Amino acid sequence: MQAPSTLFEDSTKDIYVVRRNGSTTPLEVNKIRTVVNWACCGLCCNSIALEAHLTTRLRPGISTREIQDNLISCALDLCSPEEPDWRYVAGRLHIWSLWKDTQVARGYKYGYYAQTVHDKIQKGEYDRRILIYTPEELEIANTWINPDWDADYDYAGAVLLTKRYLLANELPQEAFLTCALLTASVETPENRLTWARKFYEAIARRQISLATPILANLRIPNGSLASCFITAMDDNLESIFGSIHDAARISKNGGGVGVNLSRIRATGSWVMGKKNASGGVVPWIKLLNDTAIAVNQG
Repeated sequence: MQAPSTLFEDSTKDIYVVRRNGSTTPLEVNKIRTVVNWACCGLCCNSIALEAHLTTRLRPGISTREIQDNLISCALDLCSPEEPDWRYVAGRLHIWSLWKDTQVARGYKYGYYAQTVHDKIQKGEYDRRILIYTPEELEIANTWINPDWDADYDYAGAVLLTKRYLLANELPQEAFLTCALLTASVETPENRLTWARKFYEAIARRQISLATPILANLRIPNGSLASCFITAMDDNLESIFGSIHDAARISKNGGGVGVNLSRIRATGSWVMGKKNASGGVVPWIKLLNDTAIAVNQG
């Protein structure tokens, strides 16, 4: 009987794949196996089981992105209460795909943080306050980055991080490092890097968790860092529509808003001398809800 690895190689002969840059190349089984072994390393998961599931999905002309997506799908299919670690395998595979996409888009993965900062500032994606640090200091900060910390997320966490919080062509540790540097920017010049490294390592190791507006907005120009806002409506049209306008502006900048409507007159109250004219708070709640949905910026 043939070994599973031999069967896997035999089933993939003469298959050409499409790379992320559009070029084609023969399928290299060893590259897939390297990724699978990396994703399963240190977890209670059998890498051969993942390979076996993948062989039924390979075909001539398949793209490397599809292979990666299929690996993720296979890992999720294998996940069960008895083998929960497969969700971490899927998370690592999602991160691997992010690494590859980023490398194709900008030409490198980690290792060039100062260049990343320069490019993001040129595109208006990073707040220029980061320039309080010299290029030499940014190079020092670059040495703190540990790509292995990207592998600590399960699939749900990895997807949420990449889709909700990362900017285009940005990697997780770059986002965390930029947040740490900006948080420490108010310190004295001689202490900034010391505190920035402490902040970065605490964030990257998930010893502290940043509020959504901080992680999403701290590094972008004019980003709001507050999570929640409270406002109130008075019982007149000017105040009511002013509050709705405020709620829209808050939502636009990524904030959550709570509105006190207790001052609005009850259903059936008099309005301008007319009895039973008031519709109560419900119509205004509907307007607020529709506004929050329509002006939703994360």
